[in-house]
Amino acid sequence: MDAQPVRSADAPYRLPRSAQWALAFCLGVALTAAFCRFGPIFTRPRPTEHRVAAGIDLNRADKAELMQLPQVGDRRASQIIAARDERGGFEHVDDLRRVKGIGPKRQEHLQPFVRVEGDEQFVKPPPKSADKLTKKDSAGDPVDVNSASAEELQKLPGVGKVLASRIIAEREKAPFRSAEDLRRVPGIGPKTLEKLRPLVKF
Repeated sequence: MDAQPVRSADAPYRLPRSAQWALAFCLGVALTAAFCRFGPIFTRPRPTEHRVAAGIDLNRADKAELMQLPQVGDRRASQIIAARDERGGFEHVDDLRRVKGIGPKRQEHLQPFVRVEGDEQFVKPPPKSADKLTKKDSAGDPVDVNSASAEELQKLPGVGKVLASRIIAEREKAPFRSAEDLRRVPGIGPKTLEKLRPLVKF
């Protein structure tokens, strides 16, 4: 009977080749899982990397863009949009202070990352009493948003120079066929649309 080879006490122990392959496979799976789990944390773009130079336009940004701002989540982005719709747009970045939950420190922290296009041309919406007067005076003669001039559009409640120019730019792409089409215009939200609905025609 052949004698089995005896391993020297000083010789290093070696795993069988099948065990080495199994160990390498497990390590590969573990590294892949770790990369998939934590990789996006390190690769996710930050506002400081690609938006700080130009800033996010508060009057044009959608919820996803607003959520890229520091300390702005889903709820805060919705509050910014609601405040924008109620006012018919922001006049300047300091108007963020009017958004619920944004105080002086948070507004100061957000200021480098945001902007308001055409600050110097923005016209504030008229007060509520003026809105009622406009509706009463215009009830018999609604404005045709597909042919009205910028000056005529500015007679509508909540429409200033900036918003009027956006309405004209949007109708040049495709005519408005109903009041709901006005939602295509950046800065016209549900509340502004309800104010305009009885005062416009198509």
